[in-house]
Amino acid sequence: MKNTGASNFAMAANNSESYFARPGSIFAMVDNIHWAIASAKHNKAYVLRFVPVVKQITKVLNGADVKFIRQAEFYSDLKETLFKIESHVKESSTRGKWMNKLMAKKNQKSFQEFEEHVDHLITRIVFSFAQRVQLLNLARQSKRALPQIPEEDEESVSEVSTDGNGAYASSDTSGEVESLASQEGEIAGER
Repeated sequence: MKNTGASNFAMAANNSESYFARPGSIFAMVDNIHWAIASAKHNKAYVLRFVPVVKQITKVLNGADVKFIRQAEFYSDLKETLFKIESHVKESSTRGKWMNKLMAKKNQKSFQEFEEHVDHLITRIVFSFAQRVQLLNLARQSKRALPQIPEEDEESVSEVSTDGNGAYASSDTSGEVESLASQEGEIAGER
């Protein structure tokens, strides 16, 4: 029973891409970071500190439209940050015991920088989502604000008449059409 679990873990470690995530996508990078943390041989306590940082990013992006994420201004920074976190986790997990002791201060500084950068990135993502929602609401309001065509009663509808220029108009707007036709004649005379 233990052999099958170990072989499944080994197969999953060899297959660094998730079954659902496309290779090179943000979610595949998050999966790679989780696999790197799970398969860390050394410095496990330090590497596990990155789990909440990656969870923050995952929570913010949860349910977001993939097209929106790819087209957003934060996409390149997000991808770069995830790549750096993945590289740092892999590098930190393969160091020996003495090297980890020597690099402890640098690791702490790097972790704090990653936390600050991720917090700043999450703020940008949230503001970008808010801006998108605001634009969608404005678009919905503008569609509703379009003038509605009133329903025509049988009594108010008059027959369509034709004037000399071939313009069609109802009895209510014939003056407007005639003025437009006279403007067109003036413009044609200027040419």
